[in-house]
Amino acid sequence: TTKFCKHVCTKMAGVSDFILTDLTATHYAIAAAAVLGLIGALYVLCSALGVRISVEVVDDRETEQRGSADESSEEQEGSTKGQRQKRQQQAKAKGAKVKPQRKVTLPSHPLLAAEFKGHTGPVLSLDSDGNGKYVASCSEDRTIRLWFMKTLQEKEHKYTRKNVDLDHATHIKFSPDGTAVVTCLAGANSLHVFRLVKQKGGNVSVADAGVEFPQAGPHKIISIGIASTGKFVMTCTEYSFTVWTLKGDILAMVETHQSPNTCAGVSPCGKFIACAGFTPDVKLWEVGFSKTGEFQQVSRAMELKGHRASVLSLSFSGDSQRMATVSKDGTWKFWDIDVRYQLQEDPRLLQSAALPEQGPSLVALAPDARVVAVAISTSLFLYSSSSGELMQTLVNMHGDAITSLCWEPSSLYLASAGGGDRHIRLWHNAPGLKETVRELKPKIPKASSEPLKRRLQEQVEKAEERLKSLGQL
Repeated sequence: TTKFCKHVCTKMAGVSDFILTDLTATHYAIAAAAVLGLIGALYVLCSALGVRISVEVVDDRETEQRGSADESSEEQEGSTKGQRQKRQQQAKAKGAKVKPQRKVTLPSHPLLAAEFKGHTGPVLSLDSDGNGKYVASCSEDRTIRLWFMKTLQEKEHKYTRKNVDLDHATHIKFSPDGTAVVTCLAGANSLHVFRLVKQKGGNVSVADAGVEFPQAGPHKIISIGIASTGKFVMTCTEYSFTVWTLKGDILAMVETHQSPNTCAGVSPCGKFIACAGFTPDVKLWEVGFSKTGEFQQVSRAMELKGHRASVLSLSFSGDSQRMATVSKDGTWKFWDIDVRYQLQEDPRLLQSAALPEQGPSLVALAPDARVVAVAISTSLFLYSSSSGELMQTLVNMHGDAITSLCWEPSSLYLASAGGGDRHIRLWHNAPGLKETVRELKPKIPKASSEPLKRRLQEQVEKAEERLKSLGQL
């Protein structure tokens, strides 16, 4: 006890051994108690101020070894794999505990077209530009990345990245002309715009556009969208959605009265905002502009009624005439929203099917509306929108729950992000090719003109060619 109290006094209070020489065990105990009392008071004060501290009594030789090991095991961002391995070997030789990097090996599949790897944190959101040139992604690693689709068939997939200072993006969307991306920043809880800059040699980089939106309120943004007309941007929280100009001015804020909201989206035509929440219905609003382009109002247009529980995800077709939804009731549904809603005509339910398993789900309707893709946990299920048939199952193709889905504009590829596995995987849309053949082949003999007949024949032949190359025919 005397030795321990002397050690406490010496190491924590900075009292020299010379002064402590003539003290008795009782004096040591009193001094140690006083020192520990001061440390306890300091700890309580730091806790109240939100400062995290730790006190550890170790032997001098152990401290020296630990400091040496920590110094030798430091790594700098951007170092090569060889340099990292060399530093790890040096640190290991000095007795440091080196944490091995987690390797993620995902299963292959005949329909796997490509795998984009490079993010060092969970991938949160994906989007494809309207021309099919790029796939944009954002991650908790504080970067946004632009992946070049022209390198899809190459072994190394080219990309460019942009670091997000002191924050990370949770959602990402391309501007209608494909020259910028709009992101939602987690810490700021507001929108930030980055622009694509063309460089010499055809390269493209991502730069800060200098456009920051103000924070609309205290509630977390759960969805963002941008109109193809470029007239407005939408953000949605658990309680409402806000319509903005591209410069960050608020046009309208709408309470949805179905809180908490689960998801929202803007139709490709830029006319509708759809929002789903705690109720089983999906509400659609029309964003009205005058003929001269001036904003007028946001008004209720129609509702999708048919689910028995809250809707988890929604998606529009490329022509904005169809929608797909997936619900907590264990079903997905396919809707016709090309109706005369001004005359109170309701959207029509075209197809519905039960999901093979329960769990948090995402839905993505192919731009040509032929395939409904549903993600449940780490798996993908591809359905025919016309028949409801499950045409392709991709089970456990990711190492973590799928966080985002997006279609390439031609409907040839589907991209999925595996969250914590840090991978983005692109899939051939074989079910869509089969649906194309099944839909167009009977139309060839009935074609009203020879040019139309040839065009249909070419589309069928191209689809069959691709299916044959994928081993699906």
